[in-house]
Amino acid sequence: MSIESGYPLMEIPFAHRYQCWFCGEPKDREISFPKEKSSNTLLTHPPLSIPCCNECATLIKRCAFESIFVYRYAVKKELAKKHQKTLSIGSRWTEVELQESQLEGSAFEGFKRSAWFMFKLQQARINFMGWPIYIDGKSLEVEDTQYGFAFDGTIYADLDGAINHVIDAFYLDELLFTRVLALLGKDKFAYAIRLCRLYPKLSTTTRESVFLEIVESLAIEET
Repeated sequence: MSIESGYPLMEIPFAHRYQCWFCGEPKDREISFPKEKSSNTLLTHPPLSIPCCNECATLIKRCAFESIFVYRYAVKKELAKKHQKTLSIGSRWTEVELQESQLEGSAFEGFKRSAWFMFKLQQARINFMGWPIYIDGKSLEVEDTQYGFAFDGTIYADLDGAINHVIDAFYLDELLFTRVLALLGKDKFAYAIRLCRLYPKLSTTTRESVFLEIVESLAIEET
């Protein structure tokens, strides 16, 4: 049980006791999913706590994820984007080609020594799929939501795809919109857009005050 959130901690096999569930690197902490209890509205499974490294814990800022597996996919995408330069080494070179390259100079020699190792390290992190989630001896049951999400006459592959589209299309503040949506639930997707369209760019302080005003106007108790 996580002291911070009160969410149950997923069971950790002995062989993975020191690993981040997202990327396999040494864990630094436990994170709560969802980050805010008000986001439980969208969840298709009970909330939980997950072992995580500091990097994976800080990659995703927004809310509105239906499951820990959708969240993990978002983490992987951001991890790949952040380390795109290193990951591209594998598409330009093979290990043998890199070692036999004619790059000269101390900087290039250092690159030849470390580049393939760093590529394999980041590749392994992206490919790492964690371990099955059990809580109190029971497998985490996730409602199947892979039937698309319809909004405004368009069917998206999933809720996350719809979120990404409307954020760009309506110039929404991503952190505000996803937080409001997580509070209201996906059945009020259009309403969440209407509430947030007036606030396209917000500072951290302003965003918090706007969110609290919305919560107050909806007469919802934020926890």
